[in-house]
Formats: sequence, C-alpha cells, structure tokens
Amino acid sequence: MLEGLEKYFIDSKPDWVLTYGDTNSTLAAALAASKLKIPMAHVEAGLRSFNKSMPEEINRIITDHCSDLLLAPTTTAMAQLSSEGLAENSVLVGDVMVDSLLFVLKTLESPFNGIGPELKFPKDFILATIHRAENTDSKERLQSIVAALSSSSIPVVIPAHPRLTNRCSSFGIELTTGNLHSINPLSYRNLIQTVQNARSIITDSGGLQKEAFLLDKPCTTIRGETEWIETLEDGWNILLPDLDGLIDVALRQAPSKEKSQPYGDGTASEKIVNALTSLN
Repeated sequence: MLEGLEKYFIDSKPDWVLTYGDTNSTLAAALAASKLKIPMAHVEAGLRSFNKSMPEEINRIITDHCSDLLLAPTTTAMAQLSSEGLAENSVLVGDVMVDSLLFVLKTLESPFNGIGPELKFPKDFILATIHRAENTDSKERLQSIVAALSSSSIPVVIPAHPRLTNRCSSFGIELTTGNLHSINPLSYRNLIQTVQNARSIITDSGGLQKEAFLLDKPCTTIRGETEWIETLEDGWNILLPDLDGLIDVALRQAPSKEKSQPYGDGTASEKIVNALTSLN
C-alpha cells in the first residue's frame, strides 16, 4: 500500500490527502503523504480505546500524529487530541457516519419483509455481528460466544464476516445452531434496515455500536472497551466481555431518557469541506 499510494500521490499531486478511520490503509496513506510533504487530514481523529493490543489503536495514534488537520467527531475526541498536544490542528466537525445514516434512511421506502433473501423473521429478533480477533482467534472464546447466542429465546441473526466463517470452519464450530442463524453479509443499506427492525444488537463492531445508538436500539458489546464512549450513556450500550447473562442483557428494555446528540447533526461532510478549503 505504501508503494502504490506513494506512486499515485506523486502522479496525481493532490492538494490534500484525506484519510478515514483506523484501518491499515488509513495508516499507509498517512505515512505516504507525510513522507512526500503532502498536507494530510484525518477523519475520526482523536478516538481512543486505550487498548494497544488492537491494531486499530496503533493506526489511530500514528495517523493523528502524522496529520496536518485533525477532524474530530466528538468533544471527547477533541479533549483527547488536546491532551496529546494536538489541539492547534484539531477541528470539531461531527461524525460523517451520521451524514451517511441520514442519507440512507431517506431511501428506505419499502416495507421490511425480512433479512435478505435467506431468512424472513417476525419483528422480534436480535442482530449480532462478530469479527474482531479477540473474539474469533481463540477456539474456546468463539465456542462460548456461539453457545451464548444459540441459547437465545428469540432468533439471533448473524451476518457472517469472512473472518468469522473462516475461524468457525477451521475450529469445527457450527455457526447455525439452536436459535442462531448465519446469513451472508448485508449491504450497508440492508444492514441499516435490519437494525431498524431488530429488538436489539450484539456486536464487537465499533460502527454498529454507534448505528444502534443513533437508531435507538439497545446494544450489547462483547468487548472490554469502546472508542465510542458516548454510546454507554444511560445504558444504550453495555460492555460485556465476560458474556455473563448475554441474552438477558441484550433483551433489556431501551432506556427511557431522551438521548443527547454527541455525534452532530449530519453536517460533518460540509464542515470538513469548509475546514479544508479555509486552509488552501
């Protein structure tokens, strides 16, 4: 990625390189741009799980410290950037995921008739996603998760990430068992519609924690930490790394208190454009 991006940057001569999130490609773009002295901005700057065993955490930290412009989604992220001496180059823009979600919601006109072509369920089901190394690389850990999900009193639907299916295959774990139903991965649009119609969410995904929060769905996260700490407010999201009573926790009632809007109003994209053009 470094070699490919470097060649592309040299050929295309961009005014800015805009990197998103915390993937390996994010870090590669940040390093390539920095070495070529091309201005670089990081979207989702300032997020921290404080768990350096996660590759994503290392990617976030290095990318932030390579960046010329830090585009933060929340006030918590802004405070973190300030604590790392990066306040001068930081701008609070809100979360681009809110922009995307609001755009997709406007397109969901047809009624919900089930989850993809494979399964059709009544309204009462749990949506689960599992893909992180901490939950899939250990046979014992993965067996415990599958057993907990399959014991649910209502259907649990799991769009199976390739990492999950590969690990289950190599460990000899049956993914469709009990009340657990494995389906193919969903498009973003179909995923959002499925979240809207689910009773609750069980996940280890950062993005889905936030989408559940934005769509007023209780979320149970089988990790010990989250980058999106705002979702924990009032119990919308609960961290449950030990899986203790997983289904009972997942089937809790949604909080009754009105939520705040920590991720902005859906105008993050516009604010990012304004921040970039004001520096040209």
